[in-house]
Amino acid sequence: MSSVQCFPKKAAGTLGVLLALTVSVSYSQIGKIQTKLAQASPVAVGELEAVGREPGCTATLISWQTVLTAAHCVCPSETNSIGCATRGQFILDNVFPIDNPATPVDESTTRTRISIGGDVHVHPAYTQQGWLRRDFAVITLDQPVFELLKGIPPIFMDNTPVKDGDKLTVVGYGRTGAGCGSPPAGKRKVTLKVDEVVPDAIRFRNNSIYVCGGDSGGPAINARGLIVGVASHSPGGPVSTYRPVSEVYSWIAGIRDQVENDPRYREGNLVSAGTSWDLDAYRPLFNYRLPVGKTPADIVGMGIAGSNDHVYIWYVDGTVSSGTSWDLDAYRSPYQYSLPPGKTPKDIVGMGIAGSNDHVYVWYTDGMVSSGTSRDLDNYRPLYKYSLPPGRTSSDLTGLGIVGSNDFAFAWYRLRIL
Repeated sequence: MSSVQCFPKKAAGTLGVLLALTVSVSYSQIGKIQTKLAQASPVAVGELEAVGREPGCTATLISWQTVLTAAHCVCPSETNSIGCATRGQFILDNVFPIDNPATPVDESTTRTRISIGGDVHVHPAYTQQGWLRRDFAVITLDQPVFELLKGIPPIFMDNTPVKDGDKLTVVGYGRTGAGCGSPPAGKRKVTLKVDEVVPDAIRFRNNSIYVCGGDSGGPAINARGLIVGVASHSPGGPVSTYRPVSEVYSWIAGIRDQVENDPRYREGNLVSAGTSWDLDAYRPLFNYRLPVGKTPADIVGMGIAGSNDHVYIWYVDGTVSSGTSWDLDAYRSPYQYSLPPGKTPKDIVGMGIAGSNDHVYVWYTDGMVSSGTSRDLDNYRPLYKYSLPPGRTSSDLTGLGIVGSNDFAFAWYRLRIL
């Protein structure tokens, strides 16, 4: 069984001021460590980019201006909230910045480290219901990440409670090796089976894989790619405890939504994530940005590529852009696309991208469909007929999409008033 050690902690009320001590600790001291995945795989560059660092800890971007971490990462005590920091830093490594037009160099082509400051919000019940209970903190960034970075999609939260036996992917920046005896080795991840779920705790029991100094605040991510837990502590052995997001979801979402609805940044354009029958089951409404000069009325079709989750948006002026769900030209600014002979953008009734091969399918008002690329909409197959459910016409369609996992096409219709 590996022993737990105390690694650099923050001085009271001062972010980033560390004590250079490494000593064995008792159970009562665990709350002071920034708890790393002792045996895990490196995260590839470009993967899980929303997982970054708060000095001494791990933290995750959960919306374009909100970061989630553990409260003990910003508080000097594990028994009260006295002296908790009011300001924090969110650090992202190996990310593409926005180009600075004032320089001759295109900065957006070179990965770098970005640090963004923000206000810290510690859960009001931190430690009040027990040792390290409600171990959550939120950092509201001074500016949205899309003003500094290209294409960093947040990892959203899931309000669904975790169950025993669920498999979760945990991510962290902490120390490595047996007994957490080796230095940190960058961002690492591993998928583990949940051994126990009790009130206010998700627990993993593993003799060789557990959190260490630096992992605290890191996410536990479910099979749907959503955050369900935050790393809190490892009490004296191979038992790693994560605090369940579902128990404080409303508090986190309330802070997030206050920032996203701030009129200084609000774009007025909203997107949600859900199922075919519940369109905000996974993520309630949040803001998205369009390319300069575009409005929602200019959009004639959208699709998500199965190969990389890039969002493609086609506009009425004959251009297409590529980005994320919240930044529609994060990956590529608008460029020209072509249509089948005789078609115009206004003839498009819906679009989708097949998950199996990234072919773009385009449905038109006259009952025809074509297949092609993002820039050549009939490159693979020229126009052919499609059919609708009985009694429906193309004018009834309000949206179309293709499921990435099985290429099923879903169509949404407007309600008919008879």
